Amino acid sequence: MADSLNSRDYETGTAIRTFNIIETTVQPEGFAVRLQMDLDSGYELEDVVMKISHEDLAGYETNDIQEAVKYALGFFDSDVLEDKNFEQ
Repeated sequence: MADSLNSRDYETGTAIRTFNIIETTVQPEGFAVRLQMDLDSGYELEDVVMKISHEDLAGYETNDIQEAVKYALGFFDSDVLEDKNFEQ
């Protein structure tokens, strides 16, 4: 079903309220991170696997997998935004 949906035909989905890292597995190309996420819509996603490559970690300028997952999911604190000159 997901193949039949084009993102240009729909508005983007709901925001992620919280997430928990359940398990992290090291792989040759990076990490496989199993997550549980609570969505703003009230739904919950369980056993979601996110792959974070070594290049992703370098791009996020961190070696901390939890920080990399936060950045990948769009959780940025105001200090990071100010450091990157994204002030409003």
